[in-house]
Amino acid sequence: MLVLLIRTLVIYASLILIMRFMGKRQLGELEISDLVTTLLISEIASLPLTNADIPLSHALLPILVLMSMEVLLSGALLKIPFLKRALAIRPAILIRNGKPDRKTMENVRISAEEMMSQLRQKDVTNPDEVAYAILEPNGQISIIKKSAAQQPTAEQLGLSVPEQGMMHLIIADGKINQRNLELAGKNEGFVKNLLKKEHLRVEDVFLLMVDDGGQVRIYPRVVS
Repeated sequence: MLVLLIRTLVIYASLILIMRFMGKRQLGELEISDLVTTLLISEIASLPLTNADIPLSHALLPILVLMSMEVLLSGALLKIPFLKRALAIRPAILIRNGKPDRKTMENVRISAEEMMSQLRQKDVTNPDEVAYAILEPNGQISIIKKSAAQQPTAEQLGLSVPEQGMMHLIIADGKINQRNLELAGKNEGFVKNLLKKEHLRVEDVFLLMVDDGGQVRIYPRVVS
């Protein structure tokens, strides 16, 4: 029984560390400890059901240990700052004041295409409209739009701006998306001329987007 207890504690601690380094997108709605406990209990509980040679006590003891560890860990996270910093998932800011954060997106393994898809699901077609896009601990992306006061209208600027429509992601992390280029009604010549004016190469661009009205947004890979 002592060996079984030690093996259960070792597996429990190992799985928590593994899930911590896997990142927040894999966790869904559960906290790390909740997910690990759920996975382990489901596996352990199935053993005596599929193998009659395994005594019920060999499943009940690890399950009780896991339940106790979950209660103790939940209390410890509230009272011990070190544990909370080490195990708790923190929100990650993907867009700040209309500018995508390339480094953060790479750290949490979110592509530019996935980010744009999330924006469209929130009725946002242009990152410029976003004050903050935040990857929450449960894996969801929260979108906080800029206030109307932060978004000058065409009339305020004295400009005549065509309908924006949908924003097409033409370059993502230094690579041209040919399909989106066709959807935007543009060609590689358009991209090269545009980048030439900005003294940029394709590989220098993190994001380049064009909307249906022809407006362009460029975010270099390295912000000076």
